[in-house]
Amino acid sequence: MDSVDHQDVDREHPDAAEEGLIRAAKAYRRTEKAHEEARQELKRAAVRAIGAGVKQSEVVKVTGWTREYLRRLKKDKKGRDDD
Repeated sequence: MDSVDHQDVDREHPDAAEEGLIRAAKAYRRTEKAHEEARQELKRAAVRAIGAGVKQSEVVKVTGWTREYLRRLKKDKKGRDDD
């Protein structure tokens, strides 16, 4: 977990601290959508890679996901394809 330098925080004026908080919250929200879109694309790419014959162990290594999670992704995709 990242640490916060409490000495800097204690010396900051409340208005400046609130403005910093608002800026940080806005930046976080802006990046949330891009992060979720990238995560969805990684899921699709992982399923495609396995389907193309890339070893599951390699997909685990690259994504950091477990074999069980990859099996669920494949199963979920198969279920959608059968609809």
